[in-house]
Amino acid sequence: MNTNMPWNGGEMRFSAKIGSAIFALILGSTQAIAQSFMPALQQAIEGARKEGALTLSYGSAHDGAQGAERLRDRINKKYGTNLKFTFAPGPSGPEMAARIAQEAAAGKAASTDIFFTSMTNENARLFEEIDWRDYLPDLPAEAMKYNKHGVAFATLLIGITYNTALVSPDKAPQALTDLLKPEWKGKVAARVSTTFMAYLALPEVLGPEGAVDFFRKLGAQADGQIRCGSSERISSGEFLAFFPDCGDYEARKGQRTGAPLGHIIPREAGGVAVWPIGIPRNSAHPNAARLFVTYMLSREGQDFLWDSDATDYWRLPGSRIAPEMDKYRARGVNFIDQTQLESDRPDLLNVQAQMFQALQQGLAK
Repeated sequence: MNTNMPWNGGEMRFSAKIGSAIFALILGSTQAIAQSFMPALQQAIEGARKEGALTLSYGSAHDGAQGAERLRDRINKKYGTNLKFTFAPGPSGPEMAARIAQEAAAGKAASTDIFFTSMTNENARLFEEIDWRDYLPDLPAEAMKYNKHGVAFATLLIGITYNTALVSPDKAPQALTDLLKPEWKGKVAARVSTTFMAYLALPEVLGPEGAVDFFRKLGAQADGQIRCGSSERISSGEFLAFFPDCGDYEARKGQRTGAPLGHIIPREAGGVAVWPIGIPRNSAHPNAARLFVTYMLSREGQDFLWDSDATDYWRLPGSRIAPEMDKYRARGVNFIDQTQLESDRPDLLNVQAQMFQALQQGLAK
């Protein structure tokens, strides 16, 4: 028995050394990963671990509840956290902004830690001012919107969506003026708003008077109005075309499921709108929210967005939308950053409101 004791002790010491080595390797790997993050991001990771949760409320974007689960798993893996995501379907963007404002005024935490799609000059003050280059040093400065209260993470190319089964490509409208031709009367749907349309009022496009006049004529030409997310009303043939649509991503998503949808950027100009994402000042989990936003701006997050929503942010490396924009530019289309225009030229928002009034006047005739 005694002759075996030294060997057993050596085995134990050897095992202990192996265990220590493995622990050191794991610890070293963890530290190496941590050191690869920017200090601000590392601080957010530590804060998120203490918060332990993230509350999300939005519509069908990002594949809804199932998408939220996939994002939870990916974010936890990337940042070494164990966050619990709580998702609840939410109202429209403007309605959610109003709810966040009411909650802030009452001293309550926001219903969602993340807000996107409907940030404006008016409601931007509800959200934290953050320089996201502290988290992602290669992020283009142009990505930050509304004085850094929001950051762009998805692109919307505003144009004309049409039914490819009932309208051949050579007959599809290529310009705004085509929509006003007699053959399109009663076959066009107009959006329920003129959001993202201020760029048409620029002198190099239609000009203020020309843009208002166009929407008055479009209203008289249209057979009704539809909301964003209603592309099935085009693919079903209820309407043959839809302008202004809510972005090329809706047609692309429909195409993936076999829907007969096409998308055209009018010759006059292309409006580039974005989804700005922001964190409410009254967020219950501001650090976890920072991880969510940082992830969505990463290459992995952008790939997720392309798979779930058929879009990404055109200014980020590896964008799938950017090459599509280049194809249009080669045909002479000039793209105008609508979201930036709203910040630089808030006066054009008054013209945009006049466009809406003109559209309603046309529809009433």
